[in-house]
Amino acid sequence: MNSLMLLVEALAALWVTSHQLEVHHYLIDTIFIVLATLFTLFANIMLLRASFRPLFALINTIRAVGAGQTQERARVSASTWEINELAQSFNSMMDRLEAARRERTQVILQAQEHERRRIGMELHDETGQNLTALLIHAEVLHQHFQDLSAAGLTEKTRDQLDSELQQLNHLTQLSLENVRVLAQQLRPSVLDDLGLLAAFRWLGEDSAQRLRLQVELDLQQIEPIIKDLPASYETALFRIAQESLTNVARHAHAQNVLISLLLKQQHIYLTIQDDGTGYQAGLKKAGTGILGMRERATSLGGTLNIISHSQQGTTVQAVLPWPAPRHTIASIEEDKG
Repeated sequence: MNSLMLLVEALAALWVTSHQLEVHHYLIDTIFIVLATLFTLFANIMLLRASFRPLFALINTIRAVGAGQTQERARVSASTWEINELAQSFNSMMDRLEAARRERTQVILQAQEHERRRIGMELHDETGQNLTALLIHAEVLHQHFQDLSAAGLTEKTRDQLDSELQQLNHLTQLSLENVRVLAQQLRPSVLDDLGLLAAFRWLGEDSAQRLRLQVELDLQQIEPIIKDLPASYETALFRIAQESLTNVARHAHAQNVLISLLLKQQHIYLTIQDDGTGYQAGLKKAGTGILGMRERATSLGGTLNIISHSQQGTTVQAVLPWPAPRHTIASIEEDKG
Protein backbone atom coordinates (compact mmCIF):
# COMPACT_ATOMS: atom_id res chain seq x y z
CA MET A 1 0.00 0.00 0.00
CA ASN A 2 2.86 2.36 0.78
CA SER A 3 4.47 1.53 -2.57
CA LEU A 4 1.19 2.28 -4.34
CA MET A 5 0.87 5.61 -2.55
CA LEU A 6 4.46 6.54 -3.44
CA LEU A 7 3.77 5.73 -7.08
CA VAL A 8 0.65 7.91 -7.12
CA GLU A 9 2.50 10.75 -5.42
CA ALA A 10 5.37 10.48 -7.90
CA LEU A 11 2.96 10.70 -10.82
CA ALA A 12 1.27 13.70 -9.22
CA ALA A 13 4.66 15.34 -8.66
CA LEU A 14 5.60 14.66 -12.28
CA TRP A 15 2.39 16.37 -13.40
CA VAL A 16 3.10 19.37 -11.18
CA THR A 17 6.67 19.78 -12.40
CA SER A 18 5.70 19.28 -16.04
CA HIS A 19 3.57 22.42 -15.96
CA GLN A 20 5.10 25.84 -16.00
CA LEU A 21 4.13 27.33 -12.67
CA GLU A 22 7.17 29.55 -12.19
CA VAL A 23 5.50 32.17 -10.01
CA HIS A 24 4.44 29.86 -7.20
CA HIS A 25 6.77 26.98 -7.94
CA TYR A 26 8.34 26.57 -4.47
CA LEU A 27 5.05 27.18 -2.64
CA ILE A 28 3.24 24.57 -4.72
CA ASP A 29 6.05 22.02 -4.23
CA THR A 30 6.12 22.59 -0.48
CA ILE A 31 2.34 22.28 -0.10
CA PHE A 32 2.33 19.14 -2.21
CA ILE A 33 5.10 17.50 -0.14
CA VAL A 34 3.32 18.38 3.14
CA LEU A 35 -0.05 17.11 1.93
CA ALA A 36 1.48 13.93 0.53
CA THR A 37 3.26 13.26 3.83
CA LEU A 38 0.11 13.86 5.89
CA PHE A 39 -1.97 11.69 3.58
CA THR A 40 0.58 8.87 3.79
CA LEU A 41 0.72 9.12 7.59
CA PHE A 42 -3.07 9.14 7.92
CA ALA A 43 -3.45 6.21 5.52
CA ASN A 44 -0.85 4.19 7.44
CA ILE A 45 -2.58 4.89 10.77
CA MET A 46 -5.96 3.80 9.43
CA LEU A 47 -4.52 0.69 7.80
CA LEU A 48 -2.65 -0.29 10.95
CA ARG A 49 -5.73 0.20 13.12
CA ALA A 50 -7.80 -1.91 10.74
CA SER A 51 -5.12 -4.59 10.67
CA PHE A 52 -4.67 -4.71 14.44
CA ARG A 53 -8.36 -4.44 15.37
CA PRO A 54 -8.61 -8.23 16.05
CA LEU A 55 -5.49 -7.95 18.20
CA PHE A 56 -7.04 -5.09 20.21
CA ALA A 57 -10.12 -7.28 20.77
CA LEU A 58 -7.85 -10.06 22.01
CA ILE A 59 -6.13 -7.63 24.39
CA ASN A 60 -9.50 -6.53 25.77
CA THR A 61 -10.42 -10.19 26.35
CA ILE A 62 -7.12 -10.76 28.18
CA ARG A 63 -7.79 -7.73 30.37
CA ALA A 64 -11.29 -9.01 31.18
CA VAL A 65 -9.88 -12.40 32.16
CA GLY A 66 -7.26 -10.67 34.29
CA ALA A 67 -10.06 -8.76 36.04
CA GLY A 68 -11.71 -12.03 37.06
CA GLN A 69 -14.12 -12.70 34.19
CA THR A 70 -12.65 -16.11 33.47
CA GLN A 71 -15.57 -17.13 31.25
CA GLU A 72 -14.61 -14.60 28.56
CA ARG A 73 -13.11 -15.96 25.34
CA ALA A 74 -11.40 -14.30 22.38
CA ARG A 75 -13.37 -13.91 19.18
CA VAL A 76 -11.91 -15.97 16.35
CA SER A 77 -11.73 -14.01 13.09
CA ALA A 78 -10.91 -15.47 9.70
CA SER A 79 -9.48 -12.19 8.37
CA THR A 80 -5.94 -12.68 9.68
CA TRP A 81 -4.70 -16.20 10.21
CA GLU A 82 -1.89 -15.14 12.59
CA ILE A 83 -4.26 -13.47 15.07
CA ASN A 84 -6.75 -16.27 14.48
CA GLU A 85 -4.14 -18.80 15.58
CA LEU A 86 -3.27 -16.65 18.59
CA ALA A 87 -6.95 -16.34 19.62
CA GLN A 88 -7.52 -20.10 19.25
CA SER A 89 -4.42 -20.86 21.31
CA PHE A 90 -5.55 -18.40 23.99
CA ASN A 91 -9.05 -19.93 24.11
CA SER A 92 -7.62 -23.46 24.32
CA MET A 93 -5.32 -22.40 27.14
CA MET A 94 -8.20 -20.77 29.04
CA ASP A 95 -10.40 -23.85 28.55
CA ARG A 96 -7.68 -26.11 29.96
CA LEU A 97 -7.04 -23.76 32.87
CA GLU A 98 -10.77 -23.51 33.60
CA ALA A 99 -11.15 -27.29 33.48
CA ALA A 100 -8.15 -27.72 35.80
CA ARG A 101 -9.53 -25.06 38.16
CA ARG A 102 -12.91 -26.79 38.30
CA GLU A 103 -11.31 -30.15 39.03
CA ARG A 104 -9.16 -28.61 41.75
CA THR A 105 -12.16 -26.80 43.23
CA GLN A 106 -14.20 -30.02 43.27
CA VAL A 107 -11.36 -31.87 45.00
CA ILE A 108 -11.07 -29.09 47.61
CA LEU A 109 -14.82 -28.96 48.20
CA GLN A 110 -15.05 -32.76 48.50
CA ALA A 111 -12.18 -32.78 50.98
CA GLN A 112 -13.88 -29.98 52.88
CA GLU A 113 -17.15 -31.90 53.03
CA HIS A 114 -15.38 -35.06 54.19
CA GLU A 115 -13.65 -33.08 56.93
CA ARG A 116 -16.94 -31.48 57.94
CA ARG A 117 -18.54 -34.91 58.13
CA ARG A 118 -15.66 -36.29 60.22
CA ILE A 119 -15.67 -33.36 62.64
CA GLY A 120 -19.46 -33.49 62.90
CA MET A 121 -19.40 -37.20 63.70
CA GLU A 122 -16.67 -36.72 66.30
CA LEU A 123 -18.61 -33.89 67.91
CA HIS A 124 -21.75 -36.00 67.94
CA ASP A 125 -20.14 -39.25 69.07
CA GLU A 126 -17.26 -38.21 71.31
CA THR A 127 -18.02 -34.76 72.67
CA GLY A 128 -21.76 -35.33 72.72
CA GLN A 129 -21.44 -38.59 74.62
CA ASN A 130 -19.02 -37.04 77.12
CA LEU A 131 -21.36 -34.14 77.75
CA THR A 132 -24.27 -36.54 78.12
CA ALA A 133 -22.29 -38.53 80.69
CA LEU A 134 -21.39 -35.30 82.48
CA LEU A 135 -25.05 -34.33 82.54
CA ILE A 136 -26.01 -37.70 84.01
CA HIS A 137 -23.34 -37.43 86.72
CA ALA A 138 -24.48 -33.91 87.55
CA GLU A 139 -28.06 -35.16 87.94
CA VAL A 140 -26.90 -38.04 90.14
CA LEU A 141 -24.80 -35.69 92.25
CA HIS A 142 -27.74 -33.33 92.64
CA GLN A 143 -30.00 -36.19 93.76
CA HIS A 144 -27.43 -37.37 96.26
CA PHE A 145 -27.11 -33.85 97.57
CA GLN A 146 -30.88 -33.63 98.03
CA ASP A 147 -30.80 -36.86 100.02
CA LEU A 148 -28.14 -35.60 102.43
CA SER A 149 -29.26 -34.65 105.87
CA ALA A 150 -29.07 -31.09 106.92
CA ALA A 151 -26.64 -32.01 109.70
CA GLY A 152 -23.29 -30.30 109.36
CA LEU A 153 -24.49 -27.91 106.63
CA THR A 154 -25.80 -24.48 107.19
CA GLU A 155 -28.82 -23.34 105.22
CA LYS A 156 -26.72 -20.78 103.36
CA THR A 157 -24.15 -23.40 102.36
CA ARG A 158 -26.87 -25.82 101.32
CA ASP A 159 -28.57 -23.21 99.14
CA GLN A 160 -25.25 -22.21 97.59
CA LEU A 161 -24.33 -25.81 96.71
CA ASP A 162 -27.79 -26.43 95.31
CA SER A 163 -27.52 -23.32 93.13
CA GLU A 164 -24.07 -24.35 91.86
CA LEU A 165 -25.28 -27.83 90.97
CA GLN A 166 -28.25 -26.42 89.09
CA GLN A 167 -25.93 -24.04 87.23
CA LEU A 168 -23.63 -26.96 86.33
CA ASN A 169 -26.63 -28.89 85.04
CA HIS A 170 -27.82 -25.92 82.98
CA LEU A 171 -24.39 -25.25 81.44
CA THR A 172 -23.99 -28.92 80.56
CA GLN A 173 -27.37 -29.01 78.83
CA LEU A 174 -26.57 -25.79 76.97
CA SER A 175 -23.17 -27.10 75.84
CA LEU A 176 -24.73 -30.37 74.70
CA GLU A 177 -27.33 -28.49 72.65
CA ASN A 178 -24.68 -26.22 71.10
CA VAL A 179 -22.54 -29.22 70.14
CA ARG A 180 -25.57 -30.92 68.59
CA VAL A 181 -26.44 -27.81 66.54
CA LEU A 182 -22.81 -27.36 65.48
CA ALA A 183 -22.56 -30.97 64.35
CA GLN A 184 -25.76 -30.60 62.34
CA GLN A 185 -24.53 -27.37 60.76
CA LEU A 186 -21.20 -28.90 59.77
CA ARG A 187 -22.82 -31.80 57.92
CA PRO A 188 -26.53 -32.53 58.44
CA SER A 189 -27.04 -36.26 58.66
CA VAL A 190 -30.42 -35.84 56.99
CA LEU A 191 -28.65 -34.84 53.76
CA ASP A 192 -26.80 -38.16 53.64
CA ASP A 193 -29.66 -40.28 54.97
CA LEU A 194 -32.80 -38.81 53.37
CA GLY A 195 -31.59 -36.64 50.50
CA LEU A 196 -31.76 -33.02 49.37
CA LEU A 197 -35.48 -32.32 49.81
CA ALA A 198 -35.48 -33.53 53.40
CA ALA A 199 -32.34 -31.45 54.01
CA PHE A 200 -34.09 -28.36 52.65
CA ARG A 201 -37.07 -28.97 54.94
CA TRP A 202 -34.71 -29.36 57.91
CA LEU A 203 -32.93 -26.17 56.85
CA GLY A 204 -36.23 -24.30 56.83
CA GLU A 205 -37.15 -25.52 60.30
CA ASP A 206 -33.66 -24.81 61.65
CA SER A 207 -33.70 -21.28 60.20
CA ALA A 208 -37.07 -20.62 61.83
CA GLN A 209 -35.73 -21.68 65.23
CA ARG A 210 -32.22 -20.21 65.16
CA LEU A 211 -32.44 -17.31 62.68
CA ARG A 212 -36.07 -16.29 63.22
CA LEU A 213 -36.80 -16.52 59.47
CA GLN A 214 -40.05 -17.72 57.95
CA VAL A 215 -38.85 -19.97 55.13
CA GLU A 216 -41.28 -21.12 52.42
CA LEU A 217 -40.23 -24.02 50.19
CA ASP A 218 -41.32 -24.60 46.59
CA LEU A 219 -40.04 -28.09 45.72
CA GLN A 220 -43.01 -29.75 44.02
CA GLN A 221 -41.68 -29.42 40.46
CA ILE A 222 -38.32 -30.99 41.22
CA GLU A 223 -39.51 -33.68 43.65
CA PRO A 224 -40.25 -36.44 41.08
CA ILE A 225 -36.72 -36.31 39.57
CA ILE A 226 -34.54 -35.22 42.47
CA LYS A 227 -33.36 -38.80 43.01
CA ASP A 228 -31.31 -38.52 39.79
CA LEU A 229 -29.05 -35.81 41.20
CA PRO A 230 -25.45 -36.78 42.05
CA ALA A 231 -24.19 -36.22 45.58
CA SER A 232 -21.97 -33.32 44.45
CA TYR A 233 -25.03 -31.46 43.14
CA GLU A 234 -27.00 -32.07 46.34
CA THR A 235 -24.12 -30.78 48.46
CA ALA A 236 -23.61 -27.69 46.29
CA LEU A 237 -27.31 -26.77 46.26
CA PHE A 238 -27.67 -27.30 49.99
CA ARG A 239 -24.57 -25.24 50.83
CA ILE A 240 -25.65 -22.38 48.56
CA ALA A 241 -29.06 -22.28 50.22
CA GLN A 242 -27.54 -22.55 53.70
CA GLU A 243 -25.06 -19.71 53.10
CA SER A 244 -27.78 -17.57 51.53
CA LEU A 245 -30.01 -17.93 54.59
CA THR A 246 -27.08 -17.06 56.84
CA ASN A 247 -26.43 -13.88 54.81
CA VAL A 248 -30.13 -12.99 54.94
CA ALA A 249 -30.15 -13.31 58.73
CA ARG A 250 -26.94 -11.30 59.15
CA HIS A 251 -27.34 -8.47 56.65
CA ALA A 252 -30.77 -8.30 55.01
CA HIS A 253 -33.00 -7.74 58.09
CA ALA A 254 -35.63 -9.85 56.36
CA GLN A 255 -38.55 -11.80 57.81
CA ASN A 256 -39.65 -14.03 54.94
CA VAL A 257 -37.60 -16.13 52.51
CA LEU A 258 -38.76 -18.20 49.54
CA ILE A 259 -36.61 -21.11 48.35
CA SER A 260 -37.59 -22.66 45.03
CA LEU A 261 -36.00 -25.52 43.10
CA LEU A 262 -37.08 -26.33 39.56
CA LEU A 263 -35.94 -27.85 36.28
CA LYS A 264 -36.07 -25.65 33.18
CA GLN A 265 -34.43 -26.04 29.75
CA GLN A 266 -31.86 -28.66 30.76
CA HIS A 267 -30.85 -26.64 33.83
CA ILE A 268 -31.73 -26.78 37.49
CA TYR A 269 -32.59 -23.44 39.09
CA LEU A 270 -32.17 -22.74 42.81
CA THR A 271 -33.66 -19.38 43.82
CA ILE A 272 -33.51 -17.80 47.28
CA GLN A 273 -35.60 -14.63 47.53
CA ASP A 274 -36.04 -12.47 50.64
CA ASP A 275 -37.96 -9.32 51.54
CA GLY A 276 -35.07 -7.55 53.24
CA THR A 277 -33.23 -4.28 52.74
CA GLY A 278 -31.31 -5.41 49.66
CA TYR A 279 -27.67 -5.87 48.80
CA GLN A 280 -25.58 -3.25 47.03
CA ALA A 281 -22.64 -5.02 45.44
CA GLY A 282 -20.95 -1.79 44.40
CA LEU A 283 -20.73 -0.46 47.95
CA LYS A 284 -19.67 -3.69 49.61
CA LYS A 285 -16.92 -6.09 48.66
CA ALA A 286 -18.04 -9.67 48.19
CA GLY A 287 -17.28 -11.77 51.24
CA THR A 288 -16.02 -15.31 51.44
CA GLY A 289 -19.58 -16.61 51.68
CA ILE A 290 -20.59 -15.25 48.26
CA LEU A 291 -17.28 -16.30 46.75
CA GLY A 292 -17.76 -19.80 48.15
CA MET A 293 -21.26 -20.04 46.69
CA ARG A 294 -19.99 -18.88 43.30
CA GLU A 295 -17.14 -21.40 43.42
CA ARG A 296 -19.57 -24.23 44.17
CA ALA A 297 -21.72 -23.23 41.20
CA THR A 298 -18.88 -22.73 38.72
CA SER A 299 -17.18 -25.98 39.75
CA LEU A 300 -20.21 -27.81 38.33
CA GLY A 301 -20.35 -25.69 35.18
CA GLY A 302 -23.06 -23.37 36.49
CA THR A 303 -23.45 -19.72 37.41
CA LEU A 304 -24.50 -17.69 40.44
CA ASN A 305 -26.34 -14.37 40.08
CA ILE A 306 -27.34 -11.88 42.76
CA ILE A 307 -30.16 -9.46 41.89
CA SER A 308 -30.90 -6.79 44.47
CA HIS A 309 -32.25 -3.28 44.85
CA SER A 310 -32.24 -1.11 47.93
CA GLN A 311 -35.23 -1.78 50.20
CA GLN A 312 -36.64 -4.29 47.67
CA GLY A 313 -35.08 -7.53 48.81
CA THR A 314 -32.44 -9.76 47.27
CA THR A 315 -32.66 -12.73 44.92
CA VAL A 316 -29.84 -15.26 44.76
CA GLN A 317 -30.12 -17.66 41.83
CA ALA A 318 -27.83 -20.60 41.11
CA VAL A 319 -28.15 -22.25 37.69
CA LEU A 320 -26.57 -25.67 37.22
CA PRO A 321 -26.64 -27.85 34.10
CA TRP A 322 -28.77 -30.92 34.68
CA PRO A 323 -26.48 -33.98 34.82
CA ALA A 324 -29.14 -36.53 33.81
CA PRO A 325 -29.32 -37.80 30.20
CA ARG A 326 -31.41 -35.71 27.82
CA HIS A 327 -33.92 -38.47 27.10
CA THR A 328 -34.73 -38.65 30.82
CA ILE A 329 -35.50 -34.94 30.94
CA ALA A 330 -37.47 -35.10 27.72
CA SER A 331 -39.66 -37.87 29.05
CA ILE A 332 -40.25 -35.94 32.27
CA GLU A 333 -41.26 -32.79 30.40
CA GLU A 334 -43.61 -34.87 28.18
CA ASP A 335 -45.24 -36.32 31.29
CA LYS A 336 -45.72 -32.80 32.67
CA GLY A 337 -47.20 -31.65 29.37
